[in-house]
Amino acid sequence: MSDSLIAYAFAQEANRLYAPEDLIASGTWQKYEERAAALAKKSPRENPYEAFLRIDRAGGWETVNTRQAYRSALVRIAAQLVIEGAPSFWKHHISQKPTATATLQLNDWLRKSSDSALVARFVAAQRPLDKTDYDSFRSAVAFLVAQPPDPSHQALRKYKIDRSVKFRRKPNAQIASLRALNQHQDRKCKSDPTYCWFDTYWQFVMADDDTGDLQRAMIATLILTGCRPVEFSSRLGIEVSIADVDAAKRLAFKINGAKTATKKEILVEAKGQAIRQITLGCHSPEALWLYCHISRSGENNLVLRQAAAPRSSSGKVLSIAEQERLLTNSLGKRIKKIASRAFPRLKHNVTPYVFRHAFADALRTEGRFDEQARAAALGQQSTRTLGHYGGSNRRKNTQSVRSRQIVCIEASSPVRDYSRSFPNDIRMNSRPRL
Repeated sequence: MSDSLIAYAFAQEANRLYAPEDLIASGTWQKYEERAAALAKKSPRENPYEAFLRIDRAGGWETVNTRQAYRSALVRIAAQLVIEGAPSFWKHHISQKPTATATLQLNDWLRKSSDSALVARFVAAQRPLDKTDYDSFRSAVAFLVAQPPDPSHQALRKYKIDRSVKFRRKPNAQIASLRALNQHQDRKCKSDPTYCWFDTYWQFVMADDDTGDLQRAMIATLILTGCRPVEFSSRLGIEVSIADVDAAKRLAFKINGAKTATKKEILVEAKGQAIRQITLGCHSPEALWLYCHISRSGENNLVLRQAAAPRSSSGKVLSIAEQERLLTNSLGKRIKKIASRAFPRLKHNVTPYVFRHAFADALRTEGRFDEQARAAALGQQSTRTLGHYGGSNRRKNTQSVRSRQIVCIEASSPVRDYSRSFPNDIRMNSRPRL
């Protein structure tokens, strides 16, 4: 009983900055579940908390950030289990073991609690937790007591990594795919200097009979803007507008950002651009096709938005996060299938995020865009994570028609320069070099 009360207080602290609904809407909760599942595979009893604590005791984390990523995931999942299971556990515990100490302890806790929803759930609780739910609740309580939440990540650097243990870092799959595609292009360019793997891929997109115009428009937008696939969901959507400027065809993409969170306190900055806009001239094949596709409709704009099924094939109601995950997976399978036809000898998978990395890589290597502009184009509020995107440094100062056709990048919020302590305003304009 005492541990469950302590764990419940910690669970409330874990939710202080971002509610589970915020994390589900941003797609972060899905990543938390994936990390928990990965840890569960490392435990004989498929218990992610046991796996985490065992690695922790052995000092077996590769980096401080790796540990923090898994810790944050388990803390939030454990917090949700405790919040959902505590009322039933308390009521059943009091009815089975009505000791004076436990009863007084719980009554005092509920009386001091300002959470009316908690009291209502305690009163409404009818059934005790079944064995599976009880085991999950018990593990969650033990983990939160052992690993109290740290919403502001102030204790991140206090954990010491055992540097005597050598690890082989697993390469990022998307970057590996991009490098393989760039190497493929370099080989082809020896016999055909005009070869471009993007152009080849787009030819197969157009030739694929199973791909409709909506999917073609989405793939073209992925290539041209490096957007996240979830940003095509019905919750967000991407608006594409066409215009003619000095007899030049233009496309303007207004993207509602997926990974956003507002500033909660002084030590926790806001993240993600709520809206970003990328304007470009139409010089690449997919840009020209998208311009013509919109103009044929008789309108000047097109909203790329695709709804997912609200229920699974078995009739289960799907959360917003699960619906968007299925939407992303569906688009990913289509892109992978087309890539397998376009590059039959490629040993790496081509996913939507390969285009995001390629877009970031083109912005970096072409040399016309500073870090703030690149971060804004990717929908970020800080330059901190730019190093996670791109291909090989050997391609420095190379030029791409897809980066050179970009005219303007605008973002709804200032981009923080991670190398400095003050934000820089971002409204970057540059003229195309074609």
